Amino acid sequence: AYFIRNNPKGITEKFDPKDISAGSIKGGVLSSFNAVLSQMFHPALRVQHPTGWGKLKSKSETENFVGDVRRFGAVLKEAAASVDATVQLARPDQKYVDSIPLKPLAFKDAADTVETVNHMDSVLLRWVAAAEACVEETVADENDENDAGAANDAPRDASGKPMMKGASDDDDMGPDTELEYWRQRTGLLNSIIDQTKTDECRLVLGVCMAARSHAHKAWKQIDLRLTDASNEAKDNVKYLTTIEKSLEPLYASGPKEVLEGVPSLLSNVKMMYTIARYYHTNERMTRLFSKISNQMLVCCKTHLLDAGPDPWTHDKAELLAKLRLTIALYNKYYSEYQATKEKLASQIPKPRQFDFNEDKTFSRFGLFKRRCEKLADMFSTIIQFEELAEHKEIVGMEVLITRFFRIVNEFKRKPYNLLDFQQNVFDRDYMEFIVGVNELEFSLQELINKAFEKISSTESALTLLGQFTAVMRRDALKDDLDNKYVKIFRNYADDLESVQKIYEKQKHAPPLPRNAPPIAGDILWSRQLLRRIEGPMRYFAGMESIMAMKESKRVVKLYNRVATALMTYETLWHQAWVKGVEDSKVGLRATLLVRHPNTGQLLVNFDREIGQLIRESKFMMRMDVEVPASARIVLAQEDKFKSYYNQLTHTINMYTHLDNEIAPVTRPLLKAHLAELEMVVAPGMTDLTWTSTNIDMYLKRVHRTIDNLELVVSKVNDMLHHRIDDNLKDAARIIMVDLPKDELVTLEEFAAIQTKHVKEAADVLAIKSEEVRRGCDDLVELIRGTMPEAEPGSLMPLPTIDDEAIAEFKAHFARLMYSAVLHSTRKSFDVLKQRIASKASGGFLFIERPLFDVDVELSVPYVQMSPSLDDVQRAVNGVAKKMLNASRSIKRWGNTDLNGDEENQPGVDYDNLGMGTFFDEIASDIDVVKLCLLLTGAMYGCRTSVEQYLTAFTEFDFLYLQDLQQAYEEFMAKKPNLDMFETELQKYMSIEKHIGKIAPVHNIGALSLETQPLKVSLKAEAATWKKQFAKNLHAHGKDQLETIVQYMKDTTLQLNRKIEDLEDVRHVMAIQQDIRIKESEIDSIMNPIEEVYGLLTRYEVKVPKEETDVVAELRGNWTTMNALAVSVGENLQRLQAGFKRDLVAQVKVFVVDAQEFRKDWDANGPMVDGLAPAEAVERLKDFQTKFAPRKAKWDNFSSGEALFGLPVTLYPELEKTEKEIEFLDKLYSLWTNVTQTIGGYVDILWTEVRENIDVMTETVTSFQAQCKKLPKAMRDWPAYVDLRKKIDDFLEMLPLIQMLAAPAMRPRHWTRFQEITGSELDMAEDTFKLQNVTECSILKHYEDIEECAAGAVKEEQVEMKLKQVDGDWEDLIFVFNEFKQHGRVVLDMVATAELIEKLEDTSMALGGMATNRYSAPFKGKVQDWITKMATIEEIINMWLNVQNMWMYMEAVFSGGDIVKQLPSEAKRFKNIDKQFVKMAKVAADVQNVVEVCCDSKMMMEVLPVLTEQLELCQ
Repeated sequence: AYFIRNNPKGITEKFDPKDISAGSIKGGVLSSFNAVLSQMFHPALRVQHPTGWGKLKSKSETENFVGDVRRFGAVLKEAAASVDATVQLARPDQKYVDSIPLKPLAFKDAADTVETVNHMDSVLLRWVAAAEACVEETVADENDENDAGAANDAPRDASGKPMMKGASDDDDMGPDTELEYWRQRTGLLNSIIDQTKTDECRLVLGVCMAARSHAHKAWKQIDLRLTDASNEAKDNVKYLTTIEKSLEPLYASGPKEVLEGVPSLLSNVKMMYTIARYYHTNERMTRLFSKISNQMLVCCKTHLLDAGPDPWTHDKAELLAKLRLTIALYNKYYSEYQATKEKLASQIPKPRQFDFNEDKTFSRFGLFKRRCEKLADMFSTIIQFEELAEHKEIVGMEVLITRFFRIVNEFKRKPYNLLDFQQNVFDRDYMEFIVGVNELEFSLQELINKAFEKISSTESALTLLGQFTAVMRRDALKDDLDNKYVKIFRNYADDLESVQKIYEKQKHAPPLPRNAPPIAGDILWSRQLLRRIEGPMRYFAGMESIMAMKESKRVVKLYNRVATALMTYETLWHQAWVKGVEDSKVGLRATLLVRHPNTGQLLVNFDREIGQLIRESKFMMRMDVEVPASARIVLAQEDKFKSYYNQLTHTINMYTHLDNEIAPVTRPLLKAHLAELEMVVAPGMTDLTWTSTNIDMYLKRVHRTIDNLELVVSKVNDMLHHRIDDNLKDAARIIMVDLPKDELVTLEEFAAIQTKHVKEAADVLAIKSEEVRRGCDDLVELIRGTMPEAEPGSLMPLPTIDDEAIAEFKAHFARLMYSAVLHSTRKSFDVLKQRIASKASGGFLFIERPLFDVDVELSVPYVQMSPSLDDVQRAVNGVAKKMLNASRSIKRWGNTDLNGDEENQPGVDYDNLGMGTFFDEIASDIDVVKLCLLLTGAMYGCRTSVEQYLTAFTEFDFLYLQDLQQAYEEFMAKKPNLDMFETELQKYMSIEKHIGKIAPVHNIGALSLETQPLKVSLKAEAATWKKQFAKNLHAHGKDQLETIVQYMKDTTLQLNRKIEDLEDVRHVMAIQQDIRIKESEIDSIMNPIEEVYGLLTRYEVKVPKEETDVVAELRGNWTTMNALAVSVGENLQRLQAGFKRDLVAQVKVFVVDAQEFRKDWDANGPMVDGLAPAEAVERLKDFQTKFAPRKAKWDNFSSGEALFGLPVTLYPELEKTEKEIEFLDKLYSLWTNVTQTIGGYVDILWTEVRENIDVMTETVTSFQAQCKKLPKAMRDWPAYVDLRKKIDDFLEMLPLIQMLAAPAMRPRHWTRFQEITGSELDMAEDTFKLQNVTECSILKHYEDIEECAAGAVKEEQVEMKLKQVDGDWEDLIFVFNEFKQHGRVVLDMVATAELIEKLEDTSMALGGMATNRYSAPFKGKVQDWITKMATIEEIINMWLNVQNMWMYMEAVFSGGDIVKQLPSEAKRFKNIDKQFVKMAKVAADVQNVVEVCCDSKMMMEVLPVLTEQLELCQ
């Protein structure tokens, strides 16, 4: 099977089936591999995109790789053919091989035996026939390639398929099949020769030669021919291999490479032809050249169709090139062939000549070449007309092009392959195409003539003529175009006069080109008129035929006059412009900026005359007109002026944009920043001009100031928008209640949802308020941190922010925050009021969806609402209170009156959190108070409507107030009939319908009264009454129905059985008798059933549909069964007499068969002495298969004899055999099961043994129990002994296997295992199996292996304890406490005591491990931990001692008096204090106990010194 990924992105777990292509290839390994490589990978690689080759970059590398793949596929194909190409010679009987030694005397003795000689002669004659068929294969192929009878005598391979008969001449076969054929033939002949060297063949030849038989003489003749044929095949393979490399391009490359290799190919073929011993015949060389031509044709076809199977879809230019390449290949191939042929003919002495069948060699390729020539002509015509189609400006061309492509489309619709050169219909269609194209050429010529009938101007005429000349490549059209030039020249004089008139008319105000300056535009206009007449004149001047005309002199004079006037016009305008250059430069002395007198807006002060001067200079230079030096200077500074102008414009835009971006509320805070900006901009309006040298510095300073301020404004606006405004909007949009729109909620859900939602909303509001407050503070700090700095040396005070501006800024947003909270509270109350306090109207259809889902329930003896109306109102009040209290969590800030009803309290700073909340202002709002009062009694308005609705259900009180059982007993006491049952059922049926009509939902205000619980309860009560009365009736009817239905099913099934033997006859007769008895009682059985089910159906008592269907079909089924019984009886009467005669004859035959079967059992059965268990099993299965049909016949004959009143025949042989088979089956079934099961266990990978050990133990234990239950008589049988040994051995090995499979086993233990057993094991997970262990004779070394495995478990326990120590101490840290102003520098005594206790426990455990003999693999690690524990204990003890002394001394030296009295001791303690604090803080940073005590030497070095110094201080 193979899978190919179609998706270049790869395959995931959720993939589309289209992403994978899959299939299967049947056959042998080599042929399948060749099929995959040649039919899948090689075609895929050939169309591989150039970018998908990875490291194979060059085209030659990829082509070599694809060629290697193809060659490898060819090798695989030849190898597969060689494997199959064998002739299996007949073998002599094994008895002769075993009895006759390979010695001459033995051969002579065997030749005296007629039977032996006859047998050997028959074998040898079969060899002669097979060898002759192989030898004659090539001759038959070359003499008569179409001889159909030759295939019947051809040799066959091992699978029985005929081998290749000769080299095939299929049209698609290439030269590689020739080499493949001779290689296969070599293998075929060698296989015969090799077989003759075997001992069996030597025996046959020796006996036949000694007997001087006729077969041996025939073999000697064919042996010589066989040797010659083998030499011929080997020689042909050798010489064909020499040209294999030259043939490679035919398969791996395209026509271009083949074309280049044709000379080399012909040279190699010629060399092979001249020197080959066998392959030089005309027939073989003709076939070789024919196949080379075929492969060239295939290569060309593949190249032509590499872009798709339909040539019409290809790029036509590329297809045309391919067609021409194909034609060139054929011409090259044919010419090289002829050249080689002529060269051989001219040589003296003459070698072998190329006198081959050229018609057969070149006919197909020549036909294909001619087809390609026609296609090339057709597609070149299509390309020419497609080029014409691109020139849509030629009027009338579109109609002709449409006609042409209609012809092409008709050709495209032809239902044949264009490259099928054997299809003659193409030639007829091609001629029709040529005729249509000729007609189009005639129409195209008429179109050209019409286009030149009216010429508007010389330029347009020349342009049109140039267009036609460029695309008209058809020879018939080119001559007509040349005659048009004369007509155009005669119209050129009119164009000159027209230009002269235009000049005179427009020279004072000529039309200017777009974006051209005035003076340059005038010059450009005059030059354009000059260019209009100059171009055609230059074109005509180069045509001698035109200049030789009479009227040409007049046209030339007129041209000179007009051209002179235009050039003079240009000179005058240029001189005038040069004189005005200096006046235009005055504007460079103006200032850079200026303010608008009315609006005060900044503007760039750049004189437009400067720009005009620059534009004129630029245009003049583009037209190669002289420009004065002063103008060039200004032009040289164009980029600078433009840059300054653009930068200043951009600066002003930045300035304006920045001013607009500043929010009014923040403008007072940015007063100092704006003043700095104005000061920086001022020099551009007073000092700097366009000729100043420090403009760049000025711009840089202004940009820097604007950028700085813009950054500040951007940050301020960002904070204002995202941290203040957004939070205010979010707070105002918060709704404190979550009321579902289209669904109902229970009261508990309502309370829980609203409580959670109100709390979340309150938290969000508090967060939003705090975010707004912090945003205001951060914004002020941001502005304060970006205040402009004073200039160096300036005496001006540093700018600051006004405190009043800051206070007003915060107060503004505090008021907005209060408004947002108030808006959220009002909106929340209003939403709750609108949903709850609706009008108390009711009914099923209600305009507004209610909110509360309230059930109307039956709570005997009342119908009531759950929950009650009071519960609903309390829940609403609770939610309203929570909504009002939500503002308590919002702290008040900002020194301002929030709602305008009070003055700011002097001295109270509301910015200090905790001074108050928004609750008082929110709770005192008049709208909020009104909404609270409305919600308080919202639910009581619908109390009367609810009570009236519940009263309507009292009519059903009797269903649940009366005693059902008592009423039923009273009814049954009346001994009711069917009518009385019907009356009761009708009564409760009416009650159920009445209950069902109750509306499922009744809406009253915000309440949705669900009546479904009540309806369910009432229906259940009514159904209970109805069910009680219908239960007994249904049960009685169902029992009767099941009885009669089961009877009919069983009877019909038995009647339908095919009557094949006597037992069937007897059984059918009994059934017919029973049906006749039942027929008289059928009405009394069916009528009561139908009446009961009819009553139950009418009153909708739930009855399974299957029962009602069965009742409806009951009588029809009975009638069908009766008809079947009659038909069976008639058939039985016809068959009865014949059964009796057959029975007597069959019994006689069966008695003899039983005796023969018993004899066969005794002679060849599984109980024969000395049989191996496996052979006995096979024999038992064979005899079980034979006994089964005899047992069936035995039972059938016995019952038949009893049926016809005949004496029953006994079969003692079968009775005895049956008992023996039963016992043997038990034994050998168990033996087979045990053998297969245990044999399957040993193939389990070792990694899976542990998970299967319980299953293996349970299975083998069950086998042991079954073995013990076998009869004692079998225990001496070989199968039983072998079975018992296998079970016992495996059960004994299982404990060892379980111990070896434990996770505790390490590589060192497996090394020890190999030392004990003297074996070498490959422990790789994918190869190591249970079999590798069981083969090591582990039972011989049971105790040593058991000790090794047990030691592994104990070593694992030690390893786990060490891992526990690693884990415990990896996370243990020192805990430090604060000590006065020193920080966390003293050890926590409680935590340290626990640490010391942990240290003692670990030391004790490590000591136990150190003395354990199973700790040897971990001795180094255990010793390392013991050392660490000792170090930690020593350091902690020193540390606690130093800490206690330090704390005591610190208290002493902290007073001022003691320091003065003991200055040296105080100085010493000061150093001690620094070292101790530094040590403690380093330890506090590290914290980990092991790292502090063991990984660093600091503690061991510092603590002893501190101990000594502190003792000195004491």
